[in-house]
Amino acid sequence: MVYGYAFWYILSKITTPDVIGVSSSLISLAVIFISIASIGIPIGTQRFLGKMFLERKFGDIKLFVKTSLLITTIGIITCCVLLLMGKDWLFGMYAYNLIAVTVILIASSTISVLFRYVIIASLETKKLLIISVFSSGVKLFLTIILLYVTTDELGVMIGFTVAPMLTAILFAINVKSLIKESPISSSFKFIQTFRILLRASVAAWIPSLIDTIGGQIGTITVLAIQGSSQAGFYFIAFQISLGISAVIWALESVTYPVLSAMSVGRNLFLWRVIKIGLVIVLPLSSSALFYSKDIMQIFGYNYAEGSLPLQLLLLSILPIGIAAGISILMYSYGSYREVLIIGLATSVPRILLYFIFIPWYSITGAALSFTIGSIIGLIVSIIISKRVGKIIFWKDLVLIFFIPILFAFLLSNLNIHFIASILISVILSYILLLKLQIINKNDVTDSFAVLPSNIATPLSGIVNKIGSKLNKNY
Repeated sequence: MVYGYAFWYILSKITTPDVIGVSSSLISLAVIFISIASIGIPIGTQRFLGKMFLERKFGDIKLFVKTSLLITTIGIITCCVLLLMGKDWLFGMYAYNLIAVTVILIASSTISVLFRYVIIASLETKKLLIISVFSSGVKLFLTIILLYVTTDELGVMIGFTVAPMLTAILFAINVKSLIKESPISSSFKFIQTFRILLRASVAAWIPSLIDTIGGQIGTITVLAIQGSSQAGFYFIAFQISLGISAVIWALESVTYPVLSAMSVGRNLFLWRVIKIGLVIVLPLSSSALFYSKDIMQIFGYNYAEGSLPLQLLLLSILPIGIAAGISILMYSYGSYREVLIIGLATSVPRILLYFIFIPWYSITGAALSFTIGSIIGLIVSIIISKRVGKIIFWKDLVLIFFIPILFAFLLSNLNIHFIASILISVILSYILLLKLQIINKNDVTDSFAVLPSNIATPLSGIVNKIGSKLNKNY
């Protein structure tokens, strides 16, 4: 998240909103094609690998990983061929070198995502952070150099593509070390594995693809209707909200293989993960809500146009966090139809509203469309979740939402620098939530258990120590 912000911040200082707008639209288009090329294999594979790693069935793991890689490769080739066939319609006036870089970005990112999910399923995630930080650092350094050589979209795209290329290679080495040789051959046949993976993956792929299109097509639509500079403003606002919500996404995605291996207690376990994710994120997003103009102006004074869209996008974090968690739970139960319904309920309204609101309200219309879709998805996911029992504890959720909002509102009316105000608001929110025991020791233990032990142990120790001092019943 930090490297992502640093990347776009530095770009905003050395290039124009137009270059960022065009580059971001190409990246958004690539993200859609990455989702198409993956065919949902990463999450489909993870559903089986979580239990296999737990039971140390390395023969089965090896077969499933190889089959997943084969299916993904077929998806990449097919997707890139289709992209090249439609290059005149998709890329219009853009040069062929931009198309070539976009194809490389799609291929490397798809492989990188697959291997990332395999590593997450193993719960041996210690190297994920190191590899991601290293790749992001190289991307940032190389992009700066390239933009001093060529100050156009090509430099941004080449630099942006370096990170997934590096992570794909380094993740592949890591996955190879995880798949230990086993004297016992797989209990599955290749064709059987192929069919099982396709069935489980396509069920997750369709809603995931719809969700990706619903999220990413906003930038592309703004570019087509309002121009490149407006697309640049919207993309920066979208990346800020996406970066904040990434904490919830990271926790919930790591939780999935654990949920798949559980036979009882899934609902409570998932709620604890959702709650911890929201507790981490909402104090920050609530504070940013009142300082959106100051935050956007960090990238440049002309980026202040994106302040209202940023506020609207920040409001979508709560519904997205809950709806995504419920989708993961339903998928772990094998309720594929319900996962599809939640995805459609979220993304179809977004896509339709983009074409209504963007011509009228420009980037504010894009943000409004995104947030309305998120709220509709939340409502539908709550209705669906009632079929598997209680998941959401409303009293806790209301306090988690309103306590940070209250602190942020009060501090925003004082003459305090916005960075100091945000930090104070976040700290006070955490203290009060611990004091009221909205977060308890079981929440911390269960949620941090999905993280690498070298991160989870000291982190949970610090939180538990503070919680015990603030509340004797913690």
